[in-house]
Amino acid sequence: MNKIKANALINYLNDLFPQKNAAEWDKVGLQIEEVYNLESQDQIAHVVICLDLTLEAVKYAIENKSNFIITRHPFLFLEFELEMQNIAKKEIYDLCIKNEIQVFSIHTNYDNSDNQNIIELISTQFNIKEVEKIGLFKEGYKINLLREISLKESVDKLKFIFGKQQALLSRKSDLNSEISSIFLTPGAGASTMVNLQLQNSFFVTGEAKWNEWLYADQNNIDMLTLGHYMENHFIDDIKAKLFKTFNDDLKVSAFDIKNTFIIL
Repeated sequence: MNKIKANALINYLNDLFPQKNAAEWDKVGLQIEEVYNLESQDQIAHVVICLDLTLEAVKYAIENKSNFIITRHPFLFLEFELEMQNIAKKEIYDLCIKNEIQVFSIHTNYDNSDNQNIIELISTQFNIKEVEKIGLFKEGYKINLLREISLKESVDKLKFIFGKQQALLSRKSDLNSEISSIFLTPGAGASTMVNLQLQNSFFVTGEAKWNEWLYADQNNIDMLTLGHYMENHFIDDIKAKLFKTFNDDLKVSAFDIKNTFIIL
């Protein structure tokens, strides 16, 4: 089986998505301290990519002899002692140590990178005039369109791109109204809307809190939420980049954790 140096992979990911660009509160990069310097981590033959580190994802890595997992969301957000109070999370952590599996997370440094593919995805359905980075750490986008289109057409296109299981729209929205720009922050990104004090706009994100829905309602914002799962494009994006760079020297597998709930 072909292998690559672990440092080659980590340096490549850091070149694309520099950790210094992550939000101050974010915990990106290597997650499992106990396997940092193990001999088994010198080389990598098989990488698994997933949205979050779940027990199922770790078991998949073990079964498929992978010693390196790349996730969208950091496994350890809080202080280590607090995280380990979560029994399920401690089981996952212990499994990674036992099987000498490292986890590498790319989060807000993916959001604000020009090297991610979200605008490429948007451009498959929209005629884009220009794109501007927005937000406190440039986590979002203002996408200006070449021509005005109806809100309904915009919503339908975005649901096609990112999936439609959880689509929610502000109650006062007029689907027949015309829009010329889209404000977009993936994930739980409605704070961007509030921080920028947006009004009279079309804002798209993964999910929003009650106070953020209220802000949209009172500031005449058509807010569309598509579910945090809209970030799943990350998996195909990273997989394609790794294949293009390392070719047959590195096996890359995608693991879909799927939505963690059902819609009744």
